[in-house]
This record gives sequence, C-alpha cells and structure tokens, in this order.
Amino acid sequence: MEVLRWLIPLLAVVAIFVVGARTVLSLRRSEESLICTTCGAQTDTPQSKTRGSFAIEIVLWLALIIPGLLYSLWRQSTHRKVCPTCGNATLIVANTPDGRKLAERFSEGKH
Repeated sequence: MEVLRWLIPLLAVVAIFVVGARTVLSLRRSEESLICTTCGAQTDTPQSKTRGSFAIEIVLWLALIIPGLLYSLWRQSTHRKVCPTCGNATLIVANTPDGRKLAERFSEGKH
C-alpha cells in the first residue's frame, strides 16, 4: 500500500506529460503543400502515424514504470507524417524543384 502513495501520482504526471506531448505534436501541422513521391497525391493535411501499439503501451505502464516510459518515448520519437492516400511516409514539399518535377511527372501520367 505504501507503493501506491507515490505510484499513482507518478503515473498521473507521466500520463499528463504523454498527453501533452501528443497534443503539441498534433498542433504542429505543415502549412505547406506536400506531395507524395510514391503515389503523387498532393495534400496540405498529411496524416500522422506512430509506430507501435497503444495497447502494449498501456500494458507496459500497468506492469512496470520504466518499460512503459521507454516504450512511450520510443513511440513518440517514431511519430511521422504520412500520405493520406497511400499511407507511405514519402512526403516532400511540393514547392521545391524536386516537388515541382514530381508533380509534373505525375500530372503527365508517368510514374
């Protein structure tokens, strides 16, 4: 029972930190137009994808604090923007020389 006195507040602080980090990352959206090098789709609002499993993250937090913390940090570091059409993380800024060439190539139908 003595463990619960410090474990519950610690888990609450870590949960607040994780939720806050996810919120900050989701607010950092690109205002630039992006183009996918795989499928040629252009978007201003890419999807975000995080590797790993939220269920595993919860189980690790409930089992032990250190593995849960390490897994959460790893998942947050793998957060990336992906194409909403094909799901690949091959987005580049469309308003660059490479982006314009790619857009031209896909508009002509050459893959």
